[in-house]
Amino acid sequence: MRQTLRYMGVLMGALTIATAPAQIVYSFETEDLHGYAGSATGGWEVFQEGTIGVTHGSYSMGVWWPEGSGGFRWLLGNGVRDELLPYLQVSRKLLIDATADVSVPWSNLIVAFNDEELGWRQTAYSFGLPRVSGTRTVLLDLESLLLPDPNNTEWFQMNLGLNAGDSHRIYFDQLRLYRSECEMPAMDFTDTLHGFAPDPEDPGASVSLVGGKMRVELSDGFHWIFGGTVPGLAAMLRRGDLVVMDITVVSPPPQGWGNMIVAINSDAGWGQANYVAEVAAGNGTFTRTVALDYRDATLPDSDAPEYCLLNLGFSSGGGMTIDIDNIRIYRKAVEGDVDCNGCVNDLDLLTVLFDFGSSGVSPSDVNNDGTVNDLDLLTVLFNFGIGC
Repeated sequence: MRQTLRYMGVLMGALTIATAPAQIVYSFETEDLHGYAGSATGGWEVFQEGTIGVTHGSYSMGVWWPEGSGGFRWLLGNGVRDELLPYLQVSRKLLIDATADVSVPWSNLIVAFNDEELGWRQTAYSFGLPRVSGTRTVLLDLESLLLPDPNNTEWFQMNLGLNAGDSHRIYFDQLRLYRSECEMPAMDFTDTLHGFAPDPEDPGASVSLVGGKMRVELSDGFHWIFGGTVPGLAAMLRRGDLVVMDITVVSPPPQGWGNMIVAINSDAGWGQANYVAEVAAGNGTFTRTVALDYRDATLPDSDAPEYCLLNLGFSSGGGMTIDIDNIRIYRKAVEGDVDCNGCVNDLDLLTVLFDFGSSGVSPSDVNNDGTVNDLDLLTVLFNFGIGC
């Protein structure tokens, strides 16, 4: 009886603690906010928030642009090497949840690394933040930023450069690793455009196959590229929340900015998401992975609707040419789904058992406490069969 009560207590602990995917880098539960608190100047405020924008734990990090202000500010990380660097050595693609409180004309950020070996370096492009109220997940592709040798540096910073067109508050939570295992492949462009085409009455947009990628050539202003589809697209969209693609800026817009949105069209109607992703910045060329959060779009009513089309909308400050490849859908998290295939089953259980007792960055560490143990095993057992 005493042993039974013990395991019931462990199970309740697992249910209490394990509330989000593993491999969370920052959850903003500590008062120091990993060094970001108090880093801003010019009337800005950085604060711990317990009611808005919380997607993991009890708190988020809030940032306030004062009334009548917008503009750019740096938030500097705390420099604790072993708090961040081990995660980035696994993946330099990160996801972060961002929540805006009101609508603003534009909002984005850049990221910089800093350490004693390699010094300051920052992304040559920006990442879109929510422009309307609500929570969106933002993909930070930091592959262009080199990592130091941990043996050659005692400190390491991840710094956020925030920019916005007007006063508002934004809240950050659950900075975590992007996991390629969670991707559902939808479209490559080896030999077909999958139906993508511009409006026939739009002379300022063209689509073609170039070198195994979809080349999109655009004049300035806004353009739709309609009609991408593959078998099973509706089922994937209903199980995911991000459309992800690799984008190469072949010819940047002369005014230095270009962005995109996504819309889903099915027998449930036209469903346009309001998240705006940045795809071009400055005057340089580069390749990176871009994700568009479509959680507010109307989805198909079933996995096999009469039709389901993916549409991409582009806007730029001048002519822009980009290549798109490898469109995939990022799967929503399922608690206890260690391998991120959408189903909690024997494979997840065996993975946790195989990794049992290990420490470090691992998807088997379901509750993100640094060790694969009873709590992770019980979480998988409790959720066994979900999504299957």
